[in-house]
Amino acid sequence: MEFDLTTPALIFSMTSLLLLAYTNRFLALAKLIRELHSKAKKNGKDRIIDSQLASLRKRVKVIRNMQFLAILSLFFCVLSMLLLFFGSQIGGKVFFVIGLATLLVSLIFSAIEINLSVNALNIQLSESVEYNSTVDKGDELEIISSDSTIEG
Repeated sequence: MEFDLTTPALIFSMTSLLLLAYTNRFLALAKLIRELHSKAKKNGKDRIIDSQLASLRKRVKVIRNMQFLAILSLFFCVLSMLLLFFGSQIGGKVFFVIGLATLLVSLIFSAIEINLSVNALNIQLSESVEYNSTVDKGDELEIISSDSTIEG
């Protein structure tokens, strides 16, 4: 297989799109954290909000690592291109492989973050289920009390 200057350059478009996606995730989380923080300050201590904020804290750390590794991957690809430009085939190949490896780890962190995101959604769904079951029970009580007054 021929390995020239254009091989590491192929990573640039993919890495820039990944960084854009990672940044969008980060910005969405930052907005959500601000909203939940303000809601917690207004409403006081809430178990669900606390667990959501804890989950979001973990996700922000994972996204930070994803971004760092993607940038590092881009750095190694640029270094690989530089070495290839100056005629060092072995050095270029080594740094290209390191760049691919860091990109792979970044993608693994992305999968972990998606899992954390699903867990956060499950927390939100549990809140909805608790609310709906409370409303349903309240409706049943109201119907029972209405029936008892009609019969009585």
